[in-house]
Amino acid sequence: MSLRDRIFAVDDLQREIHKIEQWGLDVEIRGMSGAARAAIIQNAASNNGTLDFGKMMPELVVSCTFDPVTGEQVFEESDLEAIMTKSGAALDKITTVAMRLSGFGDKAVDEAGKDSSSTQNGGSSSM
Repeated sequence: MSLRDRIFAVDDLQREIHKIEQWGLDVEIRGMSGAARAAIIQNAASNNGTLDFGKMMPELVVSCTFDPVTGEQVFEESDLEAIMTKSGAALDKITTVAMRLSGFGDKAVDEAGKDSSSTQNGGSSSM
């Protein structure tokens, strides 16, 4: 088997199970494929080239949250707005882990945490 074939045969998406205290439930958080990561970044990019974490957070939660028992994806695209009504701390935990497992740099993970915390705790949301 060639090196190329061996690389493509590896299941390299990382997975971790985390307890979400606010929900009293465990969820499996998975890293994204390169294509999924690129699509989320493209959707969250603002006109000046920075990432809008308000747009990125619910997409990360939808893409990366799975049932640890069945392996099924928990949320659907139609849940994007409803997700933003849930606990900011719960969303922050899922988002931070999802970003780390998907290869986002530490600075992006730190910024996501700061932005989501202030959005959820600092005032009303437009969603």
